[in-house]
Amino acid sequence: MFLEPSSHTILLVDDDRDFRDAFADLLRLDGHVVVEASTGEAALAQLDNIGMRRRGAPDLIVLDLMMPRMSGIELLQRLRRSGRWADLPVLVVTGVNDPMLPVRLDLPIAFKTDTETLVSAVRQQLRRASSEAASISAVAAASNGAE
Repeated sequence: MFLEPSSHTILLVDDDRDFRDAFADLLRLDGHVVVEASTGEAALAQLDNIGMRRRGAPDLIVLDLMMPRMSGIELLQRLRRSGRWADLPVLVVTGVNDPMLPVRLDLPIAFKTDTETLVSAVRQQLRRASSEAASISAVAAASNGAE
């Protein structure tokens, strides 16, 4: 099941403690560093702590949509409006089986029912984010060389 170890940092945001604990353990077994948050507010606080320490951003946010007080959608909106966190890759996890969610959110969605599929979705998002970052770096390097 776990074939591609890495050292990516994942911010896992979910109010369901049992799910969060179990999924965080699976991600750690897969070689990731996992920072956990049980609410949208706690996720923002984690990101603020990262910002104050001048550490790099998480490589991926795994975000539940249905949370009390601040929903995953509200957290996502706040992130997209922020200057620092607007481009963070996000994988939405949910127990709600709504086929229109990926269209409405314009984000990848994974359903909580199958942990192997969730781990695969995390790997896919991390590969996509790494590929996009490499492309941006290549374009920047080419631009600097053309000056």
